[in-house]
Amino acid sequence: MFIRGYLLRLPHFFVLLLCCLAGCYQGNSLGTIPVTGKVTYNGQPVEGATISFMPDGQGRPATAISSSGGAYELSTLDSKGAIPGPYTVVVRKTEISLASTAPVSMEDALKLNNKPPPPPKELLPAKYADAAKSPLKFEVKKGQSNSFDLPLAD
Repeated sequence: MFIRGYLLRLPHFFVLLLCCLAGCYQGNSLGTIPVTGKVTYNGQPVEGATISFMPDGQGRPATAISSSGGAYELSTLDSKGAIPGPYTVVVRKTEISLASTAPVSMEDALKLNNKPPPPPKELLPAKYADAAKSPLKFEVKKGQSNSFDLPLAD
C-alpha cells in the first residue's frame, strides 16, 4: 500500500522539480542581443582589430577582436552580444615594435630601464580610435538583426 501511494505521487514530484529548476534558470542576465559584422579598411578585411561598442550614456561596452576575414562577434562581460541601445564604435589595430619584445641582457635592460618603450604604431586612421571623433554610430535593437559592417577609409 505504501509503495503504491509513493508511485502515484512520483510524477507530481517530478513536475514540481522541473518547475523549480525552470524558475532558477535566468539565462542571459544582462539581456544582451547578438551583434556581428565585418571590419574592412579600404575594402580589405582587417584581422586582429579591436572593436569596442561604447554606449552613448550609461551602460556597458561590448568588445570583439576581428578574425582573419574581418568578421567579429561582440561580447559584454561573459555574455555574447551587446545590451540594446545606441553606441559609438571605436576600432583600433596597433603594431608593436619587434625591438620592444626582443630578449635583452641584464645590462641592456638596466640601460633601457629609464627609457620608455616606443609607442605602438596605429595601423588604422586615428578618427576611428577616438570615441569623440568616430563617425561610426549604431543602435542595437531587440528583435532585429544586428549586423553592422564597419567600412573604414582614410
